Amino acid sequence: LAIEATKDLGLPLLISMEGALRDEAMKPHPHLAGDVAEKVLRAKSQGAPIEALGFNCAPPEAILTALEAVESSGVGEHLRQAGIKLAAYANCNDRKAVHDAGFDVLKFVAAGPILVREDLKGTGYVGWCHRFMAVGATYCGGCCGCTPVEIRQLAESLTEEEPHASLSENAAKLLSASRNDSSVSTTASETELRGSIQTLFGRVI
Repeated sequence: LAIEATKDLGLPLLISMEGALRDEAMKPHPHLAGDVAEKVLRAKSQGAPIEALGFNCAPPEAILTALEAVESSGVGEHLRQAGIKLAAYANCNDRKAVHDAGFDVLKFVAAGPILVREDLKGTGYVGWCHRFMAVGATYCGGCCGCTPVEIRQLAESLTEEEPHASLSENAAKLLSASRNDSSVSTTASETELRGSIQTLFGRVI
């Protein structure tokens, strides 16, 4: 419905959805991402100006499974031929137990404060981003729990043209390093937040 309502606006569309692809019972099915990609391809062929298909707001494991499902189904190549890029924005917060329980609001409250997963601190999340790119993601960022710190680390870890083989190797190195680097703060300072906003809007605040 959203695609139908917007395809006549003449604006590019980025279709992004919760990466675990949960059903009505809130159970994750990221392995069905190939089916979702097929539907996006059909919409593109019918005139929708779709430029990217994204998976976001889910644990990095689910995002990776979704991207791998798109590639293993053969749909990834069709997306590239149609000019549709893949995007990945995973959560860094440790809420797996609550999510697996079905998004019960009371359980969210009882679970206590939301904290970043220990294995995603430091360069931990950057390693996952390299894995996303190695299986086809062009756009890569972070969702809940990710800060300008991780985005800067991701940018600094990349070269202009990095082959997939190198991305896979870098992912392994970064994930390994993060196990010894979990004490690095992932809370952005006020200066970093101001710098990010300044970059986005082109003015000093």
